[in-house]
Amino acid sequence: MKTLIDFAPHTQGPFGELFSEPFSDPPVAAPPFGGRDPIRVGDIPESLSGQPSWKLAQLLTGLNDERSKELVAFGSLWLNDSVNLDPLAAIGKGCFRLSLPVYGTGVFYEINRERIVYRDDDVIVYDKEADRPSQAVPYDAHNNVLAAMERYTGLTLRLAHRLDAGTSGLLLLAVNRLASSRLGIAFQSGKVSKRYLALSLGPKPDWTEKTVEAVIAKENGRYLARESGPGLKSITKFTVIDERDGVVLFLAQPLTGRTHQIRLHLAFIGRPIVGDQRYGGKKDVRIMLRACGLSFSHPGTGEKMIFGGPWP
Repeated sequence: MKTLIDFAPHTQGPFGELFSEPFSDPPVAAPPFGGRDPIRVGDIPESLSGQPSWKLAQLLTGLNDERSKELVAFGSLWLNDSVNLDPLAAIGKGCFRLSLPVYGTGVFYEINRERIVYRDDDVIVYDKEADRPSQAVPYDAHNNVLAAMERYTGLTLRLAHRLDAGTSGLLLLAVNRLASSRLGIAFQSGKVSKRYLALSLGPKPDWTEKTVEAVIAKENGRYLARESGPGLKSITKFTVIDERDGVVLFLAQPLTGRTHQIRLHLAFIGRPIVGDQRYGGKKDVRIMLRACGLSFSHPGTGEKMIFGGPWP
């Protein structure tokens, strides 16, 4: 058995010692991308059939040859719902999506090796910074944890699960295909346990423990939680840890793995997470949600791995 304590400093405010520091902001918007219409979608013009993909980027933006090629290589052009990173790839039929990174095409994020909590030949556990995506986003294939960890290790890695960009904490990556497959099965069968710390608005509730069950669905491009109806069943156990200065610290243990589950469940019971503006947390700070615990069987040895103890 392995137990690794995982509490990284430092954020000002109540319970700040339990949350990692915010990541520095991306570079300031600058020409030629700053101020442009960020998203363009449509059908690929027949006139470009067989042409290199950078020609489509150029047609859509009016940028010169070099800038158009940079934009494609950065991961901003998607063809038929798949990212196209090769500026010279021949264009076929179908649809496109172009998402412009307002901060340009520079790589500004790299792994902090001091935040690598654990590494062996099968798995890596990384203490993800707040405000960084776990994987590529539609406008940027490089400034995320997966891509940066691949640059750092020189390996082809796979995410075993994902954290929202705003959420900090323990992120599990698989080093090889077999480990990825076994971890995927473990997640799907509920054999991986996760714990989160969340700061919620409002006074301390009159309960110590509460299990929230709801249906999570996506409607009109947004996720929502409701008591019943179409969607996926979701369950989270919440435990009150403490209250200070008008915010409550919860331990959250998701028993299912739905998109935005903890954020939606706390908003569902009228206690949105501090900084979670999408679901009612209107304070002008980042989302105060941290993945503080992770427990799973090692995909190579079968050994029980525990991070962020003590674990019940």
